[in-house]
Amino acid sequence: MAAFIPSLQNNIGFRRTLQLVEPHSLEDTVQQLWQAIVSSWFPSNEGYMWSIKGSALTQDDIPNITVIQVKELAQDPEASGGWSERLILLVECKRPSSGIPVAWDNTISAQCQNDLSQTNNESGKLFRVVAIGRRARFYQFNGEVLPDQQLVQLHKGTFDVSDPAGIAQVESMMNYIKANS
Repeated sequence: MAAFIPSLQNNIGFRRTLQLVEPHSLEDTVQQLWQAIVSSWFPSNEGYMWSIKGSALTQDDIPNITVIQVKELAQDPEASGGWSERLILLVECKRPSSGIPVAWDNTISAQCQNDLSQTNNESGKLFRVVAIGRRARFYQFNGEVLPDQQLVQLHKGTFDVSDPAGIAQVESMMNYIKANS
């Protein structure tokens, strides 16, 4: 039996949540879009668990980012509860109105060190998606957390998930992450 390869082309949940992301949508709408994507590639019946890490608040107590975290689960009799979890992917979701160039850079640098220092990924390999509205960039971190360590972008430019070419690129990146995590 051939392995199931996820696709967004005919994914009704993805299509519906994509329609909800409008120029003035908030982070939770972008989060719903990426939940549809993440759950297609990392389903629980294949040993993955995803959850919402939480919202970061501005000074006015308004959310400015939500983070979806994906963990790979493995049975481990030595671990508490008999399971071990390995963080493999973080998806940072921001509202479409945050799509200015400085917002991309600030999102990456502000969250990177904090998240990497808290990971329990023994392989040192962690993937990250920065999603601002319908657009996304994919990154990979390999190695130790150093003060000057930057994530490496896995591609040039930004992918737009409302464009057929962008959908194909996102699918390709998600396949890459699943195969290499």
